[in-house]
Parts: sequence; C-alpha cells; structure tokens
Amino acid sequence: MIEINLKSDIIIPFNKIGDNDWDKKSKLIIESLAENWSNELKAPISIEEIDNLEKRLGTPLPNGLKTFYKTFGIPDIGEELQRFEDIIWLKDIWEEDNLYGPEFSKEDKISLPHLITFSDYLGNGNMFCFHNETKEIYYFDHDTTPFLTKMFSNVDDYIKGCLIFAQADLFGEVGQKQVEKWTEEIAEDLFGKSIVRKWRY
Repeated sequence: MIEINLKSDIIIPFNKIGDNDWDKKSKLIIESLAENWSNELKAPISIEEIDNLEKRLGTPLPNGLKTFYKTFGIPDIGEELQRFEDIIWLKDIWEEDNLYGPEFSKEDKISLPHLITFSDYLGNGNMFCFHNETKEIYYFDHDTTPFLTKMFSNVDDYIKGCLIFAQADLFGEVGQKQVEKWTEEIAEDLFGKSIVRKWRY
C-alpha cells in the first residue's frame, strides 16, 4: 500500500491511458485507496456492457474511458464515477421540469447539446461530462455562471488528476494537509492553476 511521506512519493500514474505501465501504476493507487477505505475492488466492465451503453447514448465513449472501464470497472478514484445506468446526456436532466433548470448562457448553449455526464463531483450536483464529438471534458458547476467550463482536452487528464488528488488520503507521518498541498502543486504543474482552482474550489 502507498504511504505518502515525501512529495516524490506521489505517483503520476500515466501521461496517457494505454502508456507502458499505466495500468500497474493506476492499480497501485486504486488498490491502496480501496484498502485505506476498506472497500472492495470493482470488477472490470465487459466490452458488451460498454457497447450497450454506447448504443443507448448513440455515440462512442472516449477511448481512454473505455480502456479504463475495461481494466478497472468503476472504482473509487476520489470522485464518483457514475454507474452506467446513470450516465446521461446533460441536457436531458432538466427535460421534464425545465422551468427549474439552470439558466444556461449563450456560451453554455453551444456545448450543452453535446455533453454526456460520466462523473459526479463528490456527489454535490456538479458533474464532469465528455463532448460527444471532440471527447473534450467539460465541468458543469451548478453554482456559478457560465455553468459549463471546458477543463481538459481528453478524459485521460481528468482521471490522472483524480488519481493524483486521491493520494492525499494515503498520507503517512507528514499529515494530510501537507500531502494535499503537494498533490495540488503537482496538478497545477500539469494542468495550470486556473483549472485546479475551478476544479477544487
């Protein structure tokens, strides 16, 4: 099990999903998180289940997300990846009761018809979505306008960021606050301060 006592102990699991050893490094983090929280590891998801989801949505999933599902299923990565039955086109969430939905800006409405949810940010109503055409990752923040922000060019960066931030729970003698600071510094180097601020604050 991972124990973080130095900034250099924090694992950057991959540059891209599918790189050499991406699965070994990711597995070490995922297994350490499961052990830390006394959770069972999730089973990989079959190609058939993925095909069925893609048929229901009418669009392919990002390649990195498919590879991740086939390797690790829907594990704890510090944020709540949605179960397949909960993955939905973002625009359809408010279809029945649109009067009480968000007042999307003109800018929001450009990307809104293309976004499909796949992760609930800490279960607070904010969600990460992928764009059905570009496969870019957008963040739906229900508290601030514009509600939609493009965050990453691909899903690999989102999952990588989650696996880095989640290692703050694997702190050793140095304490969690120090490890949180280190994970944030690493994420800022990878993605930029503005992205980390939007994501985490």
